[in-house]
Amino acid sequence: MLKILNFYAFCCAAIIMLCSFIKHNNIKHEIYSPFFITQTKITQATHNTPDKNLSFIATQSLLPNKELSAHASAIVSKDSKLMTLFYAGTREGAFDVKIYQSFLDTKTLDSKWSEPLALLTPEMLTSLSGRYVKKLGNPIVFKDSRDRVHLFVVGVSLGGWATSRIYQFYFSDDLAQIHYVRELHLNPFGNYSHLVRTPALPLENGGFILAFSHEMWHKFPLIAIFDENGNMLTTKAINHLKAQLQPSIIALNEKECAAFYRTNNRYNTNTYYQTCENYAKTWHNIETSNMKNYDSSILLVKLGDEVVLITNDGKHNPIWQNDTKKGDRQSLSLYYLQDKIKGQFVYIDTIDTAKKGGEVSYPAAILDNNLLHITYTYNRKTIKHTALNINAILEKIESMRKDSMQQIKGGK
Repeated sequence: MLKILNFYAFCCAAIIMLCSFIKHNNIKHEIYSPFFITQTKITQATHNTPDKNLSFIATQSLLPNKELSAHASAIVSKDSKLMTLFYAGTREGAFDVKIYQSFLDTKTLDSKWSEPLALLTPEMLTSLSGRYVKKLGNPIVFKDSRDRVHLFVVGVSLGGWATSRIYQFYFSDDLAQIHYVRELHLNPFGNYSHLVRTPALPLENGGFILAFSHEMWHKFPLIAIFDENGNMLTTKAINHLKAQLQPSIIALNEKECAAFYRTNNRYNTNTYYQTCENYAKTWHNIETSNMKNYDSSILLVKLGDEVVLITNDGKHNPIWQNDTKKGDRQSLSLYYLQDKIKGQFVYIDTIDTAKKGGEVSYPAAILDNNLLHITYTYNRKTIKHTALNINAILEKIESMRKDSMQQIKGGK
């Protein structure tokens, strides 16, 4: 019996490896649409001096969680309320893990996050998909250009995350219910080993571009293009990198985009930055960024004309100075994109830190009412919400750019 199981496992692994070599550009018909640029109104601040003492943090709070563990949050804003999703259970990958949902009323001062309710269980997904699902993973949530809220979630039937699949849902208008759409078919053999982590890039026509990664062997980033009805039109490998996961893609303007990746390589912790044009039809060469990544989730966010990066930097965070060595996920920080061609980032400030053995990781973010709302894993026990003042961030970036220019002029 053991020999049979080993042979079966070998065959599954061989099929998955074969799939990793198949190009994801088999296109029946393509529709490239301009990127949807969210018109987030940012009211200019009245003061001219940025605060350098982390006062750009407007609020911080912990979401309630009755489970032993919580991880991988996602956040969206709709109708004056924030909705956060995350998975929680006894531990990551346990059979009892569920996708939970919590709300925050942004119209009410001192509003608190609602008690999380189970939105999706493995049993529910098994029934909806017609495929046995033993555990749930990352949820992502986002709004398209027509104000519809979409949900994608990772599910596993066999083995670990490397054999996962991605499932598609959409929300009712009041965000109270989810409606199952389909399992994404991302390759012809087995359809294994795909994960999603970051929100999709909305298109003007109501469609969107979903960034995801292939997790077996080479581990490489891809995109899937969806039409205005939520139908997947094509998948596309956007570079030839290996050991690059969980791509984060944002629009720089209606035609151009930028992408950044999580590195999954213990021997090479370099990070890579990439840009696109022609509505993601053309992808430029990879640039090696100045950032390091030790296998931690990252997120790009567009703030007006600026691009910021939310990332773990515990091993290099300047607040530690010459202190004892820290774990990389012990600090979560904000950087701005100084060079949009070469992918060079500059440290702005630290959002949060954790004690030894803890972590502040897996950021998700949304812009709403002059605030950058960020949710993230807090010590694997719950989800933490931090709201940053967008004006304070932009003012600090402007001040840092001026200082940099003065230093350049002074050096001539």
